[in-house]
Amino acid sequence: MALKFRLKGLAETFLDSISCPCCGTSGTDDQYFTTELTRVTYEGIIVVVQCRGCGEIFVPNAQRLGVLDPEELKHAVEKDHKETGEPVMPSLEAVRLNAEKLNAMRKGVMH
Repeated sequence: MALKFRLKGLAETFLDSISCPCCGTSGTDDQYFTTELTRVTYEGIIVVVQCRGCGEIFVPNAQRLGVLDPEELKHAVEKDHKETGEPVMPSLEAVRLNAEKLNAMRKGVMH
């Protein structure tokens, strides 16, 4: 069964399966992975996964992103930023860089 992420008719993302690039754990549900770090961007819902086994944080490559209403999605992202103070992650690349930063901090190798 694929993992589905939907946001109020604004965007949706599907993942058929997840495989950890660090330890190789594979799965299709939350038994082996958490998705609490997932971010909503101007490009859609970018799923960020943390492996329960080794702790690796990563953005799976095989995400199928769908934006249903780009203008409303942009407004929702900006509204969330104003309400929470969390930085806007505009793109998939920004989310990937943030995941790399989180891994470096987790491993204690942040320069």
